[in-house]
Amino acid sequence: MRGSTALSFALTLAGVVAFQADIRADSNRDGKVSIDDSSDLGESKQTWTEESGAMFLPNIGDTMGRCRDLNSGNEEALVKCNDASDDIQRAPQYLAPLKTVPIQDLGPGAVGKISVSDQAARSLVRVFRPKGDGWEIVTDETSFSAEELAKGLELGIDARGPRGHKIDGTRLWDGRATVEFTVIDGETNSTDSVAMRVAPLLTQTHQQRAVKVFASSTLKSDNQMLNQFQQIVKESGIEEPLHQVVGLTPFIQDLFETMYASIPGPDGAITSMPILLPAPANNYEWVTEAGGHVARQIRFTGVGMVTDVVPDDDNQETLDSMGNLETIPPYEFNGKKYPAGRIVVGANETAGRVPLSVPFLQAQEMQDPLLVDSTWLEIQHVDEFLQFLPAKTSPRGWRVMVADPLGALKILQDAKADGYGNDSYSSRPLTGKTPVVSLEKYLSPTLIKTNEECARRIQGTIDLLKRETGITDDDIMGVPVLYYKALDVQIPANGDFQVGAVYPNAINGLVLSDSAYVAPQQFGLINGTGTDIMQHAVEEVYKKAGFDVKFVDDWEMHEIKGDVHCATNVIREIPAPWWQPGQPEASPPEASPKASPSEGGQQMDPREREQKLCENIGKSLDECRPQVAECVFRARKEGITGQDEDETWKKIEECVKAVI
Repeated sequence: MRGSTALSFALTLAGVVAFQADIRADSNRDGKVSIDDSSDLGESKQTWTEESGAMFLPNIGDTMGRCRDLNSGNEEALVKCNDASDDIQRAPQYLAPLKTVPIQDLGPGAVGKISVSDQAARSLVRVFRPKGDGWEIVTDETSFSAEELAKGLELGIDARGPRGHKIDGTRLWDGRATVEFTVIDGETNSTDSVAMRVAPLLTQTHQQRAVKVFASSTLKSDNQMLNQFQQIVKESGIEEPLHQVVGLTPFIQDLFETMYASIPGPDGAITSMPILLPAPANNYEWVTEAGGHVARQIRFTGVGMVTDVVPDDDNQETLDSMGNLETIPPYEFNGKKYPAGRIVVGANETAGRVPLSVPFLQAQEMQDPLLVDSTWLEIQHVDEFLQFLPAKTSPRGWRVMVADPLGALKILQDAKADGYGNDSYSSRPLTGKTPVVSLEKYLSPTLIKTNEECARRIQGTIDLLKRETGITDDDIMGVPVLYYKALDVQIPANGDFQVGAVYPNAINGLVLSDSAYVAPQQFGLINGTGTDIMQHAVEEVYKKAGFDVKFVDDWEMHEIKGDVHCATNVIREIPAPWWQPGQPEASPPEASPKASPSEGGQQMDPREREQKLCENIGKSLDECRPQVAECVFRARKEGITGQDEDETWKKIEECVKAVI
């Protein structure tokens, strides 16, 4: 344990009982700080590793939309504002605990000090002490009395930003912070410290069930698509209705990637927060404006947002859109472990074209981004040809779906052989952009050559995934996607070859759960039985993968070079803790206490209790949830959550009424 001064040591040798400062955090990651035993001592207290060491959260949500309301006309100020942008604690449920071991028999003039040793970290870390019903910031000037030290301090810590947060505009913070506790009693002093680190921000995988789906209201030129989304979300069992974001591009997938940070919580729970990573944006006006829209309409209570991904003078391009990011589910291979999965992004390293967010993603030190070539695609996003699905029947737990242009070609070639050569290759009703062309004419040597080249490019990615993850052909399934060669190339490519999808791109869909998938309607050739041959093939592939497919008419998106995945975004449930792979799935922190069933009665679900409480005071769940969370926190702090369930909730309701 660090820290006795020479004088303290000398006094001890002389037979004088000297005090010893002792500060502890949840270094063994069991969800509590232990001061009655040695479980939070040892190497994990002084040295942080992926396997052990205390963690804390970036508390960067916007409780009750405070930032939104304060900065209605200032986009820059809105984006920079969050719950931790000043010294007021607005979301104590996201604090990580710190405790000091009580020190008896100090002189009346003894004082204690709490500090963060590294100055760079000090500017990004907040430590709080309880005060009344709230919390007060602890600064270098804060002193704790001998009476407080005798009782032991109970503190909370959070961060103003995540790992990768910029220091002085250039350096990236690694999230490490050493918290020091110093006690001074006359001429004697003692210092102890504990090593902590901000939890990494991790991307979601498709093994996590969707709990909230977003789409842009600009799709309302034809309400059919939005209406279909709404119905599918409702039927899928997602509690929250489709969230329509106003005033944004329809390409909402490209605007942000939902990540999350999580740490051990009390009683085996997990304390976590979804955090939005906006696409780097400086040159694309529609994306730059979108940052404010995302901060205003999607970031809120319990949903954070990263605000400084790239330097102001960097140039943003299509590779920086978040549709160009997918995540391999957790795996181990060749001695490397990725307990939270691994990021895949499209890039062209040879030409120096790498997404600007990669350094930030690398700073999390958990999901080492794998770069694949996507520049042969017109839009150049990996979600146009690559997808990772949960697989219940696979020992790996997931499988790879790749676009299969040769499979799509064969479907059409077989239809021609069956006598459909004079039929239109597409069943989409006529528009100016959909000429009537017979299947025989459409199956030109150019089309065949184009799709053979696409297959070669895709095989390069498959080979890379095999080398990096250990997958075999048994883990891979092909989804029929037919490509055409783009003639008017607008974006730099890896060579002069770029393609787009002929039919709405079936692999560019929305994974809702381990069995529900939303794909774009195909509008392929209709055979003599009235079957869309391309859509039938897509449905069969996903059925074989264990998925029920709902098809959506997204033609208005397809005409502007996007499909279902491009038009949607999601927040997913928080998975099992990455620091304990294989644990049961966990949920985001609930505002509700985990009360025991009342004696002789039936226990009401905590969410139902919360809903009923809000109804009782005439507020919506979104309006009163932050106050419920605060009052539950107070109840736990006061030790009343172990009482009768009904009585507990009565006290929580009284507290909420008082707060509101």
